Amino acid sequence: MKGYGEILLGLVLAALGVAGIWYFQEEVLVVILGVIGIFVLLVGAVFLMIGVSDVREKGEEIEEMETESEKEESD
Repeated sequence: MKGYGEILLGLVLAALGVAGIWYFQEEVLVVILGVIGIFVLLVGAVFLMIGVSDVREKGEEIEEMETESEKEESD
């Protein structure tokens, strides 16, 4: 019987959620549009950090290769 009670409670809460979204439809759309903008901003920041990290690593690798080639030439 516990399983049926949980299903019933889930259905009631889902119905209340849908009714709340319908009642506050304009406010919900404003929030969703705001969240989309924030999400795009955060994803852009993550890609920017990844790109900066890759460029920094590649620059360090080039410096190491130049240092090694200079050591080999001096020997």
